Amino acid sequence: MSIDLQKRAEERLIDLSKKATISLSKRGLQGQTARVALALDISGSMTQLYRSGVVQEVCERTLGLGMNFDDNGAADVFLFGLKDYEIGEIKQENFYDFVNKQIYSKYDLENGTNYAGVMKRIVDYYFPGALSTKKSGFLGLGKKDVSIENSRYLKQEPVYVIFVTDGNCFDHEDTAEIISKSSQLGIFWQFVGVGDEKFKFLKEMDDLDGRFIDNANFFQVTSLSKIADEELYDRLLNEFPSWIQEAKAKSLIG
Repeated sequence: MSIDLQKRAEERLIDLSKKATISLSKRGLQGQTARVALALDISGSMTQLYRSGVVQEVCERTLGLGMNFDDNGAADVFLFGLKDYEIGEIKQENFYDFVNKQIYSKYDLENGTNYAGVMKRIVDYYFPGALSTKKSGFLGLGKKDVSIENSRYLKQEPVYVIFVTDGNCFDHEDTAEIISKSSQLGIFWQFVGVGDEKFKFLKEMDDLDGRFIDNANFFQVTSLSKIADEELYDRLLNEFPSWIQEAKAKSLIG
């Protein structure tokens, strides 16, 4: 029985890759390469999405895109709740039951949501040393100041991050600072809000002032399990092509 389930899952993954190819072609992105990352919320409110298989489906759909974009046909996976983690790649060799084996059995769901920690971790993973953080004020008790040094990372391969959450974060100011500063790097943040939350903060980040270029997009889906693959890929790739053009024009990516 499990062999049959895995065979069906493998056939489904091939189908997802073909659908992603169609969406990429419609956006003029055929042949475009990128390093693909998936950031997944592990706050307690996500419990049902993990148990029901929705998060596993998100991983498979992301891999379908990564198989077209990424040079090794994989996606790097990161987790965030109150803390943040980097857990390795999802790829064709390990995607089956990935969530149960690599996330749900190894990490406890956490009682809150911060974005900035995992975003800093992702930036450090692809652009080591580009962002530095220090606290200002007397004895370092003030707010965190984030600075950037991007000269080593011009004309690099782009990084495309799918960031999935079902709620707002506690660390608005730090998150906005990282989005702003990382606009000087070749990294694009595609935020996906799941459920009925109003996502006021992420909507604001979609239009954040003061960035070098517009490096983020946000959309919301009430139910990830009900949105068609083709529509999901089209929405995931809605703003990425225009970012690619501007990032190339400003020498952030090659």
